[in-house]
Amino acid sequence: MARVLIVANGEWPQSFDVEENISQFSVLVALDGATNRLIELNIIPDVVIGDLDSIHPDVLEQCNMNGTQIVHDSNQELSDISKGLGWVKQHYPDSHSSVVGVEIGRYDHHLAAYSALFECKSSAVILLDGWKAQRVESTPREIEIQPGKLVSLIPFGTASGVHLNGCKYPLNHESLSSGTRGVSNEAVDSVITVSVESGDLLLLVQG
Repeated sequence: MARVLIVANGEWPQSFDVEENISQFSVLVALDGATNRLIELNIIPDVVIGDLDSIHPDVLEQCNMNGTQIVHDSNQELSDISKGLGWVKQHYPDSHSSVVGVEIGRYDHHLAAYSALFECKSSAVILLDGWKAQRVESTPREIEIQPGKLVSLIPFGTASGVHLNGCKYPLNHESLSSGTRGVSNEAVDSVITVSVESGDLLLLVQG
């Protein structure tokens, strides 16, 4: 299974050093302006996606010379995150994907990154400083976690048939609506299992 790292142009988590962790991934996708920062670190992305308006011409030339696949997508109705997630889902549908760089100081962009997971029906994990975010799917997913760490479920609208095991407050075929009921749960096991039958549900885990 391919391991894909999608790098956006926001702040990269201090808990995830791109240079140190790049070897763990088989495919590196740079979203527009993030390409400049990767080249500064002497890291050549496998794929560059975006409208390319934020990439320095010499950086784009260097990518071309090194065989990087350039995907020019000028669709202004999609964010760079959505473009990247959509491309990965199309070309690496069974991959294990991670995303960094969604924290840019703008709350609208930050929230839009979560929405992009649902827009693209993506299984990618967004890496944040001290947290990980991902879309809950109908197939139960087991997630390793340190007991005592926080677990939050945030519904976008109404989520039905929610199952959560391995936490202080388990859920069995519950419904969650917009609100705070699913916030600040706590892992009691080293593995939690989560799934949802219908609706958009975001999982945030600490650590």
